[in-house]
Amino acid sequence: MLIDDIVAWRIPPGTWIREREIALRFDVSHAPVREAFRHVARIGLIRIVPWRGAHVIEINQHAANEVYELWKALFGVVCRLASMEMSEPDGRELLHRIKQYRAVVENTNDTFEHLKVSNRIGRYIAKRCGGELALELIDRLALLARWQHNVFTHQYIDRQDNAAGLRSADIFEELCLKLVERDADAAEQAARDLIGVSQTMFAGALDEYHRTHAQTKRNTDRKKRK
Repeated sequence: MLIDDIVAWRIPPGTWIREREIALRFDVSHAPVREAFRHVARIGLIRIVPWRGAHVIEINQHAANEVYELWKALFGVVCRLASMEMSEPDGRELLHRIKQYRAVVENTNDTFEHLKVSNRIGRYIAKRCGGELALELIDRLALLARWQHNVFTHQYIDRQDNAAGLRSADIFEELCLKLVERDADAAEQAARDLIGVSQTMFAGALDEYHRTHAQTKRNTDRKKRK
């Protein structure tokens, strides 16, 4: 529940959270709260500060870019492995799922919906690469990416022409075809290219987010001085 609140920004970036407050909120003792803090810290969503509590990480360009670069590298390797392990029935199911993804992209420019569907396909691929660790790491990076994607506002999305979504659908379809064909090199490159499309679009949303928040802070500071 704590992870859900952080990922959805019900607890915004930079917010301090303390054991006593969380224990009262969920009506539990301090011991499970401390364990929850350690677990969420291992994922990377909070930083624990001794004697003070914990705070949700701030979103910045460097950290965001790091998540995407790691995601590209990991997903590339996962797809390389999956291309060697995927059965014919798995391949048919994958091609069926990618058609559904394209339908979603063509019918909405909602980035959150695109991400939700593409993550399900990514997990399907990861499950077929033959390694449990790969799925765990993909899930962790996808969680951080979902948290980051709250910088997308409806206004920002509405101003886009869905070109990035359609480009992603094209690359994702190519990736799935290469997986079915067992072309490991091409599958890995397509996987990296796919994440790269999201990375480019996200950079624009993050810039706008920082400009908006900087202006809000300046306005707040002016009101305080008055």
